[in-house]
Amino acid sequence: MKLLLAIAFFLLPLAALPVLSAEEPEGVYTKYHRAVIANDLDGMLEQSLELQRSDMRRMSAANQDAALKMAKAPMPRIFTVERKTPGEDGRMALTVSGPWSGPDGMVQVYGTAQMLMEKGEWKVIGVSWTTERPAILAAPQRAAAPSAAEKPGAKAAPVSTKGAPVVGSMAAEATGKKLGVAKPECVYKPVMTAQDMENCK
Repeated sequence: MKLLLAIAFFLLPLAALPVLSAEEPEGVYTKYHRAVIANDLDGMLEQSLELQRSDMRRMSAANQDAALKMAKAPMPRIFTVERKTPGEDGRMALTVSGPWSGPDGMVQVYGTAQMLMEKGEWKVIGVSWTTERPAILAAPQRAAAPSAAEKPGAKAAPVSTKGAPVVGSMAAEATGKKLGVAKPECVYKPVMTAQDMENCK
């Protein structure tokens, strides 16, 4: 009985721990990028797909070195994430940019990192680089997720159409009305004077 109680005691805190969500694709790509720049093959493969890791491990040391140099050659040392575009089948495309020193001097290069969710973690499939600004950066970004009031079926909050009084407004001129003293209220009486009748016109 004491043993069972001890097991239950240690399991309860573990059950109460929150489940950690997968690291964001930007974070995974950052680790991949840093590993490639640092010639860290193990670090690069850690952020790659399982199949890619397996294939790379079967290569000779010379071929592994060549593959790492090929990945590093077009990479800028620093980069900025310009766009994150969700795709189909658990994919994500990161558009990144950074300064790169090439044969013609320093130029801006753009990379597209293809990411895939594998076993609950983002992994890098591959990265392609170009000096041409991708067309996707010219397109507007997707709107943020709709708020509760904007979701289908949700009732929008009432919006008043009565604005605050505007001092010096031209509204009266636009409608042909003249500003002045308000007309007295019309009150019907058994005996009405000329002024009473004028008020009720």
